[in-house]
Amino acid sequence: MEDPFQRGELVTLCEFPTAAEPLGRIVSVTPEGDQAEVAWHKYAGHEHQITLERTEMLRRVHESEMDPEG
Repeated sequence: MEDPFQRGELVTLCEFPTAAEPLGRIVSVTPEGDQAEVAWHKYAGHEHQITLERTEMLRRVHESEMDPEG
């Protein structure tokens, strides 16, 4: 089992159909760990919004994956 998400972690959606992968940070996680609030920094139509996402649909983003132009 994977470690639970923590506040401040950089995440994206697991299955995203385009190269414009969304990028956000975990704001909070439910006590059960099944949902997390994500503040999106890069997500067409959702920039600067906080959405509630199922944690099974999220994956951590490593710093090495970051686009320096982003």
